[in-house]
Amino acid sequence: MAAPKSGTRERILDAAEQLFAVKGYDGASTREIVAKSGDTIGSVNYHFGSKQVLLNEVIKRRWEIIAGARRKAYEAKREKYGSAPPIEAVVAAIVMPYMEKAMHGGRAWRSYMLLQARLFYSPESYDESLRELSEPVAREYIGWMQAALPGASLENLGYSYQFTIGSTVESAAEIGIDRIHRITDGACSSKNFEAVSSRLVRFIAAGIKSICLDHCE
Repeated sequence: MAAPKSGTRERILDAAEQLFAVKGYDGASTREIVAKSGDTIGSVNYHFGSKQVLLNEVIKRRWEIIAGARRKAYEAKREKYGSAPPIEAVVAAIVMPYMEKAMHGGRAWRSYMLLQARLFYSPESYDESLRELSEPVAREYIGWMQAALPGASLENLGYSYQFTIGSTVESAAEIGIDRIHRITDGACSSKNFEAVSSRLVRFIAAGIKSICLDHCE
């Protein structure tokens, strides 16, 4: 069988990303995806084999970009501070690349962030699409925190990581809604990168220090 025309794979990934973000995995049919991409169900089967594999590839495509940006940011902090950057620097390395893409990466990145939030809150979807990607890097980021706070227990570091990611994912998901703009009568905006990101880093770092330094082993 001849390979479908060039660009088909990326078009399908883009269309699937948008529809999965809005409708969820179950709500977005393969027919809707190919209608949006301008391709055929046969093209999905050729490139991905199944709808589940398509979802997994949608997630993996941008996941690697974020993970790479976080490692690059952390290495820059190590060059600045030494082998064990302070917790504020660690949090910045985790939070800032994600928020930068969420706010400045355009519609595609906003769709991706919304889709990721959906999957985090669905145990079945998490196991199918995120677990293999998420858990190794989660251990890596906890290791960064442990280097910054060597006296902290793994229990406190684990909760700190959970709260870090939860706050970051929620802040990114709020961008499209901008609820805070309405409930503060315009004083705040979820779309203001500098205002949100700088405060988010300080907020998370202070919370981690409160948990870990007040409850060191």
